[in-house]
This record gives sequence, C-alpha cells and structure tokens, in this order.
Amino acid sequence: MRAALLFLVFWLTVSGFFANHALASEDLDPESLAMANRVVELLTQKCHNCHGVDYMHENLNILDFELLREEPSPPYERLPYVVAGDLEGSLLWKVIEEDRMPPKNPLTSAEKKVIRDWIEGGAPEILVTEREFVADLQVLRAISSHLFGIRREDRKFQRYFSVHHIHNNRHKSDRDLTIYRAALAKAVNSMSRQASITVPKPIDDQQTVFAIDLRDYGWQSNDVWQAVLRDYPYGLKPQSSIEALELYEKIEELYGSIDFDGVTHIRGDWFVATATRPPLYHILTDTPQTMDELLERMNINISENFRLGTARRGGLFESGVSAQNRLVEYHSSSNGTFWHSYDFSENSGRGNLARFPLGPDFEGHPFPAFTFKHDGGEIIYNLPNGLHGYMLVNEEGKRIDAGPVEIVWDPLQVSGSPLIVNGVSCMSCHKHGMIDFQDFVREGNALQDPQARRKVRELYPEQSELQQALASTREAYMQKLRQTIGALIEGSDRPIGSLENIEEPVSRVAVLYRRNLDLETAARELGYQDIDSFRNNLSSGRLIELGMGPLQIENGTVKRSYWHSKEASVTVFQQVASELRIGSPYSN
Repeated sequence: MRAALLFLVFWLTVSGFFANHALASEDLDPESLAMANRVVELLTQKCHNCHGVDYMHENLNILDFELLREEPSPPYERLPYVVAGDLEGSLLWKVIEEDRMPPKNPLTSAEKKVIRDWIEGGAPEILVTEREFVADLQVLRAISSHLFGIRREDRKFQRYFSVHHIHNNRHKSDRDLTIYRAALAKAVNSMSRQASITVPKPIDDQQTVFAIDLRDYGWQSNDVWQAVLRDYPYGLKPQSSIEALELYEKIEELYGSIDFDGVTHIRGDWFVATATRPPLYHILTDTPQTMDELLERMNINISENFRLGTARRGGLFESGVSAQNRLVEYHSSSNGTFWHSYDFSENSGRGNLARFPLGPDFEGHPFPAFTFKHDGGEIIYNLPNGLHGYMLVNEEGKRIDAGPVEIVWDPLQVSGSPLIVNGVSCMSCHKHGMIDFQDFVREGNALQDPQARRKVRELYPEQSELQQALASTREAYMQKLRQTIGALIEGSDRPIGSLENIEEPVSRVAVLYRRNLDLETAARELGYQDIDSFRNNLSSGRLIELGMGPLQIENGTVKRSYWHSKEASVTVFQQVASELRIGSPYSN
C-alpha cells in the first residue's frame, strides 16, 4: 500500500507539473506534450483526491514534483520516488510495474510506458518560460498608480500584498499560482472581524499585486497592522535604482508621512504562513483570552443549555487527531454555529466518556456523579462573515497557542511539527468545515441510573440528527468559502478543480513557504531576473560570510528559517539585499 501511494505521488505530481506549466517549444515536442496532457487527465481522475485533497500517505501532495525527487527522510525508509534515468531505483516505477497502484484500476501497458520513458529519459524538469517577468519596479508602479486613484482620506487604510516572486519562479506552475492567490484570499477573510467576504483586488495585469482596505477586515486600528509589520522580515527601501526610489518616495507622499509605515507591500506567502498562526492569528481575529469571553460574545450559556437540553453532543472513542476519547458539542450562537470539543489525556478515570458522559462539572450540576474531567479543547465558531474561527483552550478554558502533543497531534505536520497550532492546523484539518463522526455514547454508555441515562439520550441525539447538524454547518461554510475563493479555483480561465477536489490552500502555502531556498527561489525573492547574474555575485566574500555559499553548489539550499532570521535587528535576507545594493533594510 505504501509503495502504491508513492506511485500516486509522483504520477500526479508529474501530471500537475507537465500540464500546468507554460511550456516553451524547446522543452517539449508536440508528441511529448500530448502525452503529458494524457498523464494529467489520468492522474487527476485516479489519484489527487486521495493524495492531495486528502493525504493518505506520508503527507505527500501528488502534484508536488519537488517532493518526488527528494531523498526520503526519517522515519520513512523507502526508495526515492524518482531517480532520473534509474527505473529500478525509482519507487514510482516499481509500484506501477507491479500493479500496486492505482489499487483498483492498474495502469495499462501504454500508460506505464509514459512513466517509464520519462524516467529513462532523465526525468527532465520543465521550467515555466512563457510568463512575463514582473520586476520589483513594476510592483511599486502598480501600487503608486492604485494609491493615486484612491481618495486622500481613504489612502491610510490601503495595504498591498504581492506574489510576483512566485510568478517569476520558473519552478512554480500556473496551478501553483492559483493556489497562492486562493490562500491569500482565504487567509485574510478567515481572520476578518467584519460581516462581509472581501477578496483582495489584483491591481496589475499579471495579478501578482493585491490591494486590501484594512476596514474591510476590521484591522484599521494602527496597533493591528503594526503587529504584522513587527514580524515582517522582508521590508526594503530601494537602494540603487533611482526610479524605484522615486516611486517609493511617491508612495510615501501619497500616504502622507504620518500614515506611511515604510513597507510598500508584504509578500503574500509570508503573510499566509505567518499570520494564520499565533500570535498574529489571535491579534487579527481578536480572539479573546478565555473561552468564557468568547461565549459571552456569542451569547452562549453552556451550563444553561445543558440544563435545558438544547446542547447537542457526540462522543468518539478516538478521532483523527487524538487516540483518546473526544466529545464534540454543538450550540446555536448569535453568529450561527458553535462547536467545541472536550479532549482528554487518558481514557481512564474521569476521562472515560462511557462511564462519565455528563460533564463537565459546574455549580448546581444535576448529575455530579457522572461528570467527566477534560484536559482541553478545540473551538470552531462562525466569524461574522460566516467563515470559521478557531480557538484552542486548556482545561481551565484559557486560550493556548498549540494543543499538547500528548493529547492531540497533527499527522500532516502543517505547522512544521506534530503540534496542532491554532489557526493554520485547524484550517488544514477542517478544509471543508465540520468533519463527520459517529457517536458512541448514546448507545454505548455504561450508566445504570435511569435519570442520568435519560439525560444522555436528551443531549446525545440520534445519529441522523447529528449528521444533519454537521451537514448544515458544512454547507453554510462551503457557501462562504466559495464566495471567497470559488472564482479563483473554479471560475478562472484555467480552472484547477472544484473546492471539494483541491488541496486546502492556506496550509499548502504554509508548507511550501517553509521549504529551503534553492538558487532560483533566492534569486526571485531578491528580484533578480537573470539567475546567472545572481550566481556570479555569490562569490562575494560578504555573501559567503552571510551563509549564501551553498547556493553556488548544484542543488545547494539555504534554510528558510535562517533566511528570514534576525541578526542585530535586521534579517539575513535584508543584509543580503543590502550587500547586493537592492535595498536597505526597513523594519518596525
């Protein structure tokens, strides 16, 4: 099974890789291009739902070509998926040849030949060559022009994001760009305090620069955006380009010296990966410090709902993020729905839901002998705009940044570790809203007291009622999600699928952002169009001192965590940019 999944990984990766990249005539002849299109269709139909939308094996997205080439790392012990020119050394080929994948419909001989020829031919990587390069100067020009067209009194609320460095990266497909744009749109709306969905507005022809109005998300308070800027590692003021410096100063003039924060635009991938986790996630969403405060905002009284029997519950032996009991409870709220879990560190004692299904204890509880004692929980609630907000709490109901790994964990490691980190980990797991689950407490509890059993049947409804509540919440969420990113995913000139059949964009971009930088990625982030020019500059002694030496080596990389780390108040990226006279560091 493992090998089979691996095949899927590569297979679909290749599909997405070949078909979604703009191809120059020298990259693929017409016959090879037609073959690649057949591969894309095949893999999309047979693989991506299980290995991309859902991650059935080793956290792999089968549209991720880079991962297929990587050497496996612990704890995985296997062959690489693809070794150029080496069929026997490529796990992809082995699972195809042995008809282990796809499991129910193995590939035909003709379909296998496509993969075999590709590997034997060196598994060449096809670079995007037809997209027009977007220079940093063009970004500044677009921002200046857009800001000029805004009323003077509204300019102080305008902020800008850019994904032009992704657009310029030849390893990123058009499909990749769509995911990045969708991730930005979903991220800002999933942290909004306002009642309306507002999609960032592209302001350049290539759709790489996006404008937002802080008021559309309730972020107009100066403290909110300043918190974002305090963490931003890529702020630069143009250094050697006179035209770029003039545009920078024009932007400053349009804002006014009081309202200009010194950063003309923020990188969209950094924002998606960073702002969707604490502390920025809590700041942008205005998440309170305690569950009680959130309940008060949403006009929910849990103990009263327990007494009245209006709360609805379902108990699980284990869930996708925990091996212990988990109880999920539903309440109506002023914003719509409110779901929260009670999680346990162990299944024994008061942590056993079969024996103690009527917790938690509270003053005047009618069944104190049957109350459980929990160790924390997750909250999923409606934001004012109908998308979901998230909160993790400890046993006292106090907000925490991440769930204790001994209680809950993230098998996909979206946060970079098994920790479930509030915000980004929750978006990943609940990509389509609430997840179906089967209650076991209504029929499987061990209570003998007739009054207590009656209360259990009141709170723990028939599975059909529980399913209806889950489906209703999910449908409402998907409707709002479609308003947010549906046009990008389904309605563009090159749609990439339906919302139900694509990978969750925020967590996908968060994972991609953390990857080490190769020569191409570093060059594009610094604004280079000519990769060779950047490579030649790497011989500078100062750049070697700054740790850029590995980029001179074939397949050499620099760690992302180092690239954006701070040294003496400026980041390594800013120091490199300054050394290359691209820009001088700017930070709050």
